[in-house]
Amino acid sequence: MLKITLFVLCVLIIILSIKTQMIINERRRNELPEVINSPFSQALTQLLGIAGGIYLSLVLLTSFLGLEIPEKINFGSGSLDPLAVFSLVIAIVQPFILRIWQNFKSN
Repeated sequence: MLKITLFVLCVLIIILSIKTQMIINERRRNELPEVINSPFSQALTQLLGIAGGIYLSLVLLTSFLGLEIPEKINFGSGSLDPLAVFSLVIAIVQPFILRIWQNFKSN
């Protein structure tokens, strides 16, 4: 009975949190002027969002499969996360592959 009560309490807290966040977002939207995004900022936001999603997927996949990937790779005077770089490269190349695929399908 205690587990059910705790579960219901957690669900109610989550619902209350979402509702509160919706109210806060609505107030912010009413207080701030409308922001007009440029095509560049929209594309950059999409690029980073896609790269972030790919990165999270790769981290989960390597963790699940137990793969040993170095955390950092030294590059010049700094170091880079190989999964982050790979994710960014995939996100950068993806529009080109998509365009080639669309051209191939239309012909």
